[in-house]
Amino acid sequence: MTEHKKLLIGPADEEIRTLLSRSGDPLEAIRSIQRDYGLDLPGIDDMYPLLDLCGYSRLEIHTACLDALNKATVSLIQKRTFQLEQFEDLFTRTFPYIHIPLMQPIPMALLKKFERFVGENIIEKLKSNRAVFDNCPMNIKQRVWKQDEQFFHQTMITLLNDYHHDVSLQALALNLRPESYQEMIEERRTHPIVLKVMDTIGEDPQIYMMFTQMIRIVFESTPHPSLCSLRVDVLMNFHDLGCEPILQLDKCHQLIWSLDTCVRNQNMDDTIIEKIKECFDDVKNGTPLYGDFAMVLMDPMISNFLASCIIRWLRSSVENNMVDNLEELTNYNGKLLNLAEHAPNAIAHNAKIPKLDKDLKSKYWNAICSVMIDEEKDISYPMKENDVEVISVMLRRSDIARKVFVHYLVDRTQEGDVATLGRCLPLILNTWPGPDFEDNGIIYKQTYLSFIKTMIDIVSKRNLYECIADVRWRQIVVEGFFLNVVAWDSKIHEQMIRFLAEYFVDPKVLIKLGQQVAILVEWADITVINGHKDSKYIDSLRDLYRFLLSRSATVLNGAFSITPSAVIRFIQ
Repeated sequence: MTEHKKLLIGPADEEIRTLLSRSGDPLEAIRSIQRDYGLDLPGIDDMYPLLDLCGYSRLEIHTACLDALNKATVSLIQKRTFQLEQFEDLFTRTFPYIHIPLMQPIPMALLKKFERFVGENIIEKLKSNRAVFDNCPMNIKQRVWKQDEQFFHQTMITLLNDYHHDVSLQALALNLRPESYQEMIEERRTHPIVLKVMDTIGEDPQIYMMFTQMIRIVFESTPHPSLCSLRVDVLMNFHDLGCEPILQLDKCHQLIWSLDTCVRNQNMDDTIIEKIKECFDDVKNGTPLYGDFAMVLMDPMISNFLASCIIRWLRSSVENNMVDNLEELTNYNGKLLNLAEHAPNAIAHNAKIPKLDKDLKSKYWNAICSVMIDEEKDISYPMKENDVEVISVMLRRSDIARKVFVHYLVDRTQEGDVATLGRCLPLILNTWPGPDFEDNGIIYKQTYLSFIKTMIDIVSKRNLYECIADVRWRQIVVEGFFLNVVAWDSKIHEQMIRFLAEYFVDPKVLIKLGQQVAILVEWADITVINGHKDSKYIDSLRDLYRFLLSRSATVLNGAFSITPSAVIRFIQ
């Protein structure tokens, strides 16, 4: 090496500032810094001018060299021949610069390979700098987490928040009728956040139990169904990996596995029911494990499947397709849904879950069957007063009743049964939770939001033309329901705008409707005036309205362009 080269490493700001301030000519000072602190390689001074002509800055040249040096050194560290003696020497030289991202690869590679030889003093220094700790190898992180669970909570709470607010995962949770359950499960379990949680746990049983305990702690204060979904998906991912230490440790494994089989096959037979019942053998109501079971059942994918089974069984009985043990089947799924409904209280207080509401068994199932029997009746035929009373009371009182009812209405929407929708949708409108449900109505609201999202999705794909051209669909579905529920939640407001925009996707629908398309102007204005506008959604709502107007102006050269006045005022 030539002797005139100097080391300029670590926080160099002050030294460079001093060199520049003492020089009368800043350009000469820069050339001096480049000369004195450049690469110490044979012939490099002759290479710099050529590289300058090629358009490369000194920063690019030096960064590329450092990157190559890092890769070569890391490759050497990973070899068997690199021993403990070499680790100690190289780590002593490089650790002081671990806070510099460009200098991290070598000390991080050393930490990963020689973790058991790293002293607690080094661990404490890593913990003191959060940015450095976040880039540490997983074995170092796990060592810290096992010693200091608070550090683990800080990492996990970020992942839980990201998971809960992820738009794609929210859409999956609100979809009551996915086109493919297999694809939905695959999308959930291969989601980047779920995979990040898997990497964080790293098949370590102790870390896994810390994760499940963390889920429980967060669920106590914010009992969101998303936490239940993450709990289910992480365990099933370990099931697919065949990670026996974790599977044997988690007492929920058989229950989750059995329910997962049901959802995948969309079937719940006597054999699988017996497997589920076995899980509850010797597990007492009011114990932590009983609460964990309730959390599992609260996963929207699982609870929606259980509710859809009840509707399927009730319909079979109405259509004279005898179902063996109909009463036992419906009541058992009701009991499982009852656990899900009371999961928040069970987890927060280790409280006993009350028995299934007897009115579900004695009145509600019969009322639903009665509505099914009247499906063939004309649209003007009213629902029986007793059925209206029973269903209305139960919708306000029980999430089991709500889940079963909305699944029934999803079926009717798919079948295009507008007459039954006309009798039933007012019951949804009249039972939206009031202000007193703000604190404990998380599941209540999600059940109705899920139904509305799913219904709009179905109608968008199947009934766009009917919603305008058929007076029954227009008055019952759009004007009587959609344009009212937009006031409930900003997510519904957003989806209604997308529904309106769907009319400008297929020119064939527009041509077929002709002048009737003008009604979209009225619907758009009512939507923007009545629609819920949470402050955090305002920008998104404006963008969606701009998208609606833009789409209407471009399809068929703007022949069906709409300019609703209230919408224009809102976006301006």
